[in-house]
Amino acid sequence: MYITSSRKPSAGTRTLCKHLASFFGFEYFNRGKMSMGEVLSLSHGNPLLIVGEYHGNPGSLAFYDGEGFCTLSIYISVLEAPSNYPKKSNSFPLIIGDNELVLVIKDLIVPDDSTFSKVLSLTISGNQLDFKEGENELFSLRMKSYKVFEVDEECS
Repeated sequence: MYITSSRKPSAGTRTLCKHLASFFGFEYFNRGKMSMGEVLSLSHGNPLLIVGEYHGNPGSLAFYDGEGFCTLSIYISVLEAPSNYPKKSNSFPLIIGDNELVLVIKDLIVPDDSTFSKVLSLTISGNQLDFKEGENELFSLRMKSYKVFEVDEECS
């Protein structure tokens, strides 16, 4: 999976992109002036996560499948700003929680034959996403709302 930002991202949005890329082991690239078509072609048919902004702060996470269709949109606010980058891992973080979103995110970002990290975890509980390394919380996002899209719907 690839991660990028909306056009002209703030420093906070770029930082969150880098933290998410490090946490999940994804590849981050600067979007610059690229159009959405160029961004999708640069992902080479792999899933894509675009971090959007709201009033100069990270405000949304839009997940696209390998064919360029938006599959999930989450409106967020940062509760605790990222402090340290998590250690890069060759395995995926454990994704746990009491929400249907857990299954949707697993389907989007975790290949079927993956191994899971013993250190990194993403806990989705209520309206909060907690990113942890062991017992240490790296950062938290508050989920304002989310929408799972059908194939023919436009991502908003």
